[in-house]
Amino acid sequence: MKLPNFQNLLIASLLGLSTLFAGSFPLVKAQSVKNIPFEVCFNSDTVVRPSREEYTKFIKQDEYLSYRVNTFFGNDISNLFDNYNDYWSADILFFSSYYGASGGKDMEIFSGIEYIIRRDKNAGLGIGRCWDRFAETNGYGTPNSHNEVRLIKYKLRQIRWVNNKYIFVVEPRQTGLQILHFRKTRQDLASGKNILIEVIDTKGRFLGKCESRCQLKK
Repeated sequence: MKLPNFQNLLIASLLGLSTLFAGSFPLVKAQSVKNIPFEVCFNSDTVVRPSREEYTKFIKQDEYLSYRVNTFFGNDISNLFDNYNDYWSADILFFSSYYGASGGKDMEIFSGIEYIIRRDKNAGLGIGRCWDRFAETNGYGTPNSHNEVRLIKYKLRQIRWVNNKYIFVVEPRQTGLQILHFRKTRQDLASGKNILIEVIDTKGRFLGKCESRCQLKK
């Protein structure tokens, strides 16, 4: 049965409105969230980064450490603790490529981890094994397939891949050092550039973001 003209007009108007609103309010595609497994290589709940005074004395008593610090910081050890050296102030150190023997040792000296290694033999051995593990996946001639994370006074609880960035869920603690590795996502491997990291605590509170060295909100 043929509809009257006014009904045809009404249907046409409604169809036109639906098209108009569809253009104004496009469908939003849900974000893809992927949980990333990780392997803890070293964890200590008790080790402590030294105070500025303790580390200054420690450096000055060792000829090699004094040489490394003076070479990089202009013969003024106080520069080790200023804003120029973000290794010292960082709560999280993130590495997408293997740091090598020289670069890795400088990182440990400038961050204060060297103090832990020299004062605690078992910690030193454990941290050394993490070097070896990272070299196996990211050293010269390897696929460079993993990331390494070092957390000072934090413990990692979860890694998520959301909207082309890593989200770290961490738990603060009074002392401790944790080192872990995880496989890069396909997008991370393909990007060829530094990936953004966002850090939240277990209650969802935003603590900070960075690409390699993160200083978090307290």
